[in-house]
Amino acid sequence: MIDGKIPILAIGFDVDTDPQAKEALRVFTTPNPGDLTPKLLCTRQYPTTDWLPREPMLGGILVDGDRVNPQATLTALRQEFPQTPIVVVSGQGDLEVPMMMAGADDCVNRQHFSPEGLAMVWRVLFRGYRSGDRSSNPSGTSWGIQEEDCDISHPGGDRQELEARISEQSRLIAAQHQELKRQREQIRRQHLAILEASRMKSAFLSTVSHELRTPLNVIIGFSQLLLRKKNSTLTPVQTQTLQCIFNNGKQLLSVINDIIERSKLEAGASELQPKEFNVVQLVTSIAGNARWLCEQKGLELKVEAKVDNPRVIQDHQGVRRVVSNLLANALKFTEEGNISVRIWEMTPDRLAIAVSDTGIGIAPEHLKRIFTAFEQLDNSLARNYNGVGLGLALVDSLVKIMKGSIYVESAQGEGSTFRVELPRSVVDAYANEPRESYEPREPYHFLKKQAS
Repeated sequence: MIDGKIPILAIGFDVDTDPQAKEALRVFTTPNPGDLTPKLLCTRQYPTTDWLPREPMLGGILVDGDRVNPQATLTALRQEFPQTPIVVVSGQGDLEVPMMMAGADDCVNRQHFSPEGLAMVWRVLFRGYRSGDRSSNPSGTSWGIQEEDCDISHPGGDRQELEARISEQSRLIAAQHQELKRQREQIRRQHLAILEASRMKSAFLSTVSHELRTPLNVIIGFSQLLLRKKNSTLTPVQTQTLQCIFNNGKQLLSVINDIIERSKLEAGASELQPKEFNVVQLVTSIAGNARWLCEQKGLELKVEAKVDNPRVIQDHQGVRRVVSNLLANALKFTEEGNISVRIWEMTPDRLAIAVSDTGIGIAPEHLKRIFTAFEQLDNSLARNYNGVGLGLALVDSLVKIMKGSIYVESAQGEGSTFRVELPRSVVDAYANEPRESYEPREPYHFLKKQAS
C-alpha cells in the first residue's frame, strides 16, 4: 500500500476512444470512505518498456481483453506476477473459460454492466483477494513490506461483516448476470422468430403474386389481341371496354411485379447480374416508351445526355427498373409542365441519372417516409393517386444493391428531382469495398427541404 492507496496495473484501456472504460476507471479510482482507494498504473500493452514496476507491491491487475492479446498478456503477467490477482474485462462472452485457463482470476463481460457497475464489480473482486493468499513478488522476498500493508480488503470493521458484505454483493451480481443471460436469450429467440415471420411473409407474397400474374397475362394478351384486330366487328362501346380491361390489367400487373420484386429483395433472392451495356441508349429507350404517356397528359418530356463514354458494367434490369419507376412516379404526380431526364458523367468512374418534374412536390416532413415500403403520403381511401407505395422503396433497394446513392430535392408545389449516382463498374465497386465497415451508411440523402 502506497500513501494509503492500492496500486492497480491497468493494461490496454484506451480512455481516449472508449468512454465506458474512461468512466469506469474514473469511478473505480474515486476515493470512497471506508473502502479501498486504487492507484492506477496504466500501460497500453504488456510486456512493455513504457512502464516499470516502481511500486513495491501490486494489489491487482486489470486487463482490457478487447484491446490486447489476452492469451499472450496473461502468460507474460503470470511469469512476472504469479500470485497477483488478475481481472480480464471483455465484451466477448466466449472468452471467460479461455481466460481463466490462461491464468485470469476473473473475467467480467463489460456488456452486462454500466461504467458504475464495472467499477463496483472491480472493487468487490479486489476486496476479495486478501493478504497472505498471493504475493506479487516472484522471488518470494517481502521487499520490507508488512503483511497488513498488502491487505486490499476493507481497512476497518469486522472481518466477518466484510465477508458477508462481499458475499451478498457477489450473489447480487451473479443473479443480475443470470437475468441478463435469460433476457439476451429471449431477445435472440424473438429476433429469430421475427426473421422467420418476415421470410414466410415474403415467400407467401411471392407465391400468391406468381399465381395472380399467370391468368392476368392471359387477360392482357387476349384483350390486346382483340384491340389490334384489323377487321374487328366490335362496337365502339365494346372497344372502349376492352381498352379499359387492357389498361387496368397492365396497371395490376405492374403492382404484382413490384410485390414480387420486393419479396425477392427482402428474402435475399434477388441477385446482381452485371453486364456491359450502353446506359445512354437504355435511358433514352425508357424515356421514349414514356413519351406517349406524357403526350396524353399534355406534358413535355426532355431528355439530355452528356456522357463521353456510355459503356457501363451494371445490372441492366436494375438500372431499367430504377429509371422506369422514377419516370412513372413523375408521371403520376405531374399534371402540367414538363418532365426531364438527364444523364451525365460526374467522374470517369461515376455517372448520375436525374428525373425531374414540375408536379406537386413533397413537404419537408414527408421526405423520410417516401422510401418506406407500402407507405404513401395520402393513405386515405379517397386519395387522388393510386398505387401501393412500392415504387420508390424498390428504387432505394435496387440502388443500394448496385452500390449507388439516391438524392432527393423537392419543394412542395414546385416539383421534385430524384438523382441516382452509380459506379460505372459495379464489379469494381464490390471488389474495392472493405469487408467490414463501422460507419452507418445512409440509403438516401436530402439535398433540399423547402416549404411552399
